[in-house]
Amino acid sequence: MLLLKSNSSISQNISESNIDAIIFSIDTMSVPFEKVKKLTSLSGENRYTKPTLKLILKSIQISEEENEPLLLAHSYYAMGNYYFYTSKTDSSLVYLNKAKQYAKESNDLMLESSILVSKGGVYSKLGNVILAISTSVSAKKILYKIDTTTLNEKQRIRIKGKKLVLNNSLANFYNKTEDFEKALQYYDEAYSNAVELKTIANASIILGNKGDLLIKTNQLEEALKTIKKSKKMKEEAKLPKRFIATSHLNIGLVYSKLKKYEKALINYDSAYAIYTKSNYLDGLMRVSTERGILYNAINRPKLALLNCIEGKELAEQNNDAEYIYKSSDCLFQAYKSLGNYNEALKNHEQYTSIKDSIFNEKNIRKVTQAGMQYEFDKIEVKQKLQIEKQKQTKNLILTGLLASGLLLIGLFIYFKKRIKYQKTIASQTADLQQQKIIELQQKNKLIALNSIIKGEEKERLRIAKELHDGVNGDLSAIKHKLNTLLDLNNKTIEEAMIMIDKSCEQVRAISHNLVPPALENFDLQTAALDYCTSMNNIHSPKITFNYLGDSVSLPKIIEINIYRIIQELVTNSIKHAEAQMINVQLSVQENAIQLTVEDDGKGFDISKLEAKGIGISNMKHRVSFLNGEIDFTSNNEGTFVNILIDKTNFKDD
Repeated sequence: MLLLKSNSSISQNISESNIDAIIFSIDTMSVPFEKVKKLTSLSGENRYTKPTLKLILKSIQISEEENEPLLLAHSYYAMGNYYFYTSKTDSSLVYLNKAKQYAKESNDLMLESSILVSKGGVYSKLGNVILAISTSVSAKKILYKIDTTTLNEKQRIRIKGKKLVLNNSLANFYNKTEDFEKALQYYDEAYSNAVELKTIANASIILGNKGDLLIKTNQLEEALKTIKKSKKMKEEAKLPKRFIATSHLNIGLVYSKLKKYEKALINYDSAYAIYTKSNYLDGLMRVSTERGILYNAINRPKLALLNCIEGKELAEQNNDAEYIYKSSDCLFQAYKSLGNYNEALKNHEQYTSIKDSIFNEKNIRKVTQAGMQYEFDKIEVKQKLQIEKQKQTKNLILTGLLASGLLLIGLFIYFKKRIKYQKTIASQTADLQQQKIIELQQKNKLIALNSIIKGEEKERLRIAKELHDGVNGDLSAIKHKLNTLLDLNNKTIEEAMIMIDKSCEQVRAISHNLVPPALENFDLQTAALDYCTSMNNIHSPKITFNYLGDSVSLPKIIEINIYRIIQELVTNSIKHAEAQMINVQLSVQENAIQLTVEDDGKGFDISKLEAKGIGISNMKHRVSFLNGEIDFTSNNEGTFVNILIDKTNFKDD
């Protein structure tokens, strides 16, 4: 669960109307750093809503004009957060990586740590919890390097706040990977941070998270005590009602597990009423499903059916695998009790399928987490050894007169450290071997993808040759024979010859589309221009092609993949967008290749992109093969697709 801002006076209602006034006031300031700091701070305080984009762009403009690493780091960090809050995760990572590079150049440890925290959030949103943990651990290591004795009180409070957020995030991540012991440790650290900062709102949320963990580990009495304390603190902090509803839901879960169904139902009903009033769909999904499970337990299948149908519909809307799994099992039990075995079987099959996938995913996470945690524990041991060594050095200086006694102690410590050092070396060797295995797996995956793409191009070439040499040749022979009969002046024969001519043109077009001659004989720029010109001549939308930058010589397999991506995007716009204009632009500058395809059509729902069909899937595989990044933007004014490829990242092997 996200933590709340400690400063409750912060406004989150900035609008388009006062953006220009803010920018005007910024222009009156003389110090560039103060300008950038003001613009990025306002964006963050307003949760990076759409109106703040203009502020961030202004900040980037100032930073690029000054060409100052620290300014660029703050500006790109703000843009990365904006893309995160608008669910454009690929773009978010691009800007956060830029920001991290400049923050490192500036030696700003606080900013570098903050950037890594945001990256961890992006990875979590993408479903890669292991990478989220690793990134957050790196952020924490950087944060703890900062010498707080050199800071003022405001800066110290800020660092404590950062530690609070990091510890809570790490606890939530470890909770997802079911490393409950580690999660509990970080929840306790985060709670101590919140108490130290006197932020009762955040303390209550962290305590609620800990209660949820205690339920998972079946520590029910302790969970009930913790959640009730959290609920009381939330009420004291006057948090929004949906936070109180979450406490009701978790209290209901504990009572249900304790088979105190009457008390559980009272709390479920309270949570449901609050969630309904606030239209909080995630909460409604959870409470409906859990209430349905309770009704099954007390043998009231009709009520179970009503609740779990609602829970499943919301789970499918949210694409929440855990609650699709829970609601499917609940419906299986309810339908079975009611004698509707067809529906019972259907839900049981879905329950079993999701259960297997969840089980496999958890196993993969646990294996990866074990390796990562081993490495992190090893680093912590090393740090403790370094601290211990420093303490020993101080003791030797202070007690130099006791040389003989200290010599014995020193020898004892030396041999003890020697043994630990040898163990550490052995652990590092094992870890290096594991890393090599992972790299080999990634290389094999790339080789397999390369083979598939080359095989597809080889098959295209074979079909094109068969069309050209076989079918096209047969059609020409038939035409020749019919031509000898034209003396009969038979109208039917003339029509047949016209049809054969059209068939020959279609076969030639298919053959060229499968293996474009321009791509075989010339370069990517010429082939793309030839394709767009050809499509413009036979389709109603106006199709244009622009090439910017330097001439470039690419491996043929790379040119083929970029050409196929252009084909797929242009074909999609023609077929589905009802566009009047399609613009294709290819840009090559130094090591960067950028491809954009834009139309003014009706757009589509990006959230349903995965269901768009095999063409989109193939295109995304090709982008992945090129180690590129793809970003879709679509609304009722058109669709914009941006693909960015770093030439240094792909190989022709």
